[in-house]
Amino acid sequence: MVLPVLLFIFFGIIEFSRAMLAVNVVTTATREGARVGVVTPTLAGSVFDPTPAVARIDQILQSANLLTGATRSVTCPTPCVSSSQVQANVQVGFFTFVPMLSTWLGTTGTPFNIARTTVMRYE
Repeated sequence: MVLPVLLFIFFGIIEFSRAMLAVNVVTTATREGARVGVVTPTLAGSVFDPTPAVARIDQILQSANLLTGATRSVTCPTPCVSSSQVQANVQVGFFTFVPMLSTWLGTTGTPFNIARTTVMRYE
């Protein structure tokens, strides 16, 4: 009689730990993407090139197996000059491995969305 309760608590702790790891990875990815974006030279006409920053975000998300289905963007208003704001956005869907937890939380078949935004000043 105690075993189901203990297993539920055990798996709940594991899923909560996985979710916190995913939040930490997404936060790190947005910070790194913004950091790369603020030091990337602009193209002709002060047009921002997000390719290196998005590649860095992809690298971090790929290392944690969170890249599939992720939405990411790095933007800077045109003209992107010193003191402009570079904004990195990342959104990842997080699925639980334990079906009972997702049923209990009312999210069966739908992911929890983990979204983070980082804004830094362009150098």
